[in-house]
Amino acid sequence: MNNVLERRQPTADMGDELEHLHQVNAELEELLAERTAALEAAQRELEAFAYSVSHDLRAPLRHITAFAEILQRGGLARLDETERSSVQAIKEAADRMNQLINDLLRLSRVGRAEMHCTAVPLNEVVRQAQNDLSPETFGRKIQWRVQSLPTVHGDPTLLRHLFVNLLANALKFSRARDVAEIEIGAREETGRWIVHVRDNGLGFDQRFVGRLFGVFQRLHSEREFEGNGIGLAVVHKIITRHGGETWAEGRLNEGATFFFSLPKR
Repeated sequence: MNNVLERRQPTADMGDELEHLHQVNAELEELLAERTAALEAAQRELEAFAYSVSHDLRAPLRHITAFAEILQRGGLARLDETERSSVQAIKEAADRMNQLINDLLRLSRVGRAEMHCTAVPLNEVVRQAQNDLSPETFGRKIQWRVQSLPTVHGDPTLLRHLFVNLLANALKFSRARDVAEIEIGAREETGRWIVHVRDNGLGFDQRFVGRLFGVFQRLHSEREFEGNGIGLAVVHKIITRHGGETWAEGRLNEGATFFFSLPKR
């Protein structure tokens, strides 16, 4: 605003207007500084909370798991079937809680990680993600269809993390298919790239699409598919940090397609 005002040629009747606009601009800058300070304080509180979660909650969980394992190793002979099932349930619940803490910390780290943006060839990122997920594909028939993808401007580590989550999601929900079909493609729009990951898996009811990218939001039970509903929330946070958007389309038993956009600049 100041730059615009300085380029204008002042006249006799513009003096008060210019002074007022400069004052308004100064007030806006002060307000922005206050909001920035408040955001930084909230970020520090979040980091302190994440530290507390990672250290304070893990200790009792380790004790629960350790004592449950002691009972399983040394006391099973003295326990009846109901008691053995109870011990196993305790251990499984502690394991789930530990995984939940890990996923929460993962989500927190994605939001706090410093971004180092550069030119990122997405075909190479997809190859890296496929390699990371090789244990998930062992013994399965998977038909990969990877189109020619663009080189985008972004953080290579976060984008690799994004594709690991999207491809892991596609692999998980296409597990029941004799041949899993997973397609990764992209198209160009004005000022942005639209990238999609499509699978032929279980799909979802489009009425509940708004829940997909929320934390702990699941459209299928934990008995059917493992997980805490964190993966797509991580995807959403990564794309938001890059200035893009996420959305999805799907139908039950007909697969799903997940989209994200990335600005060209």
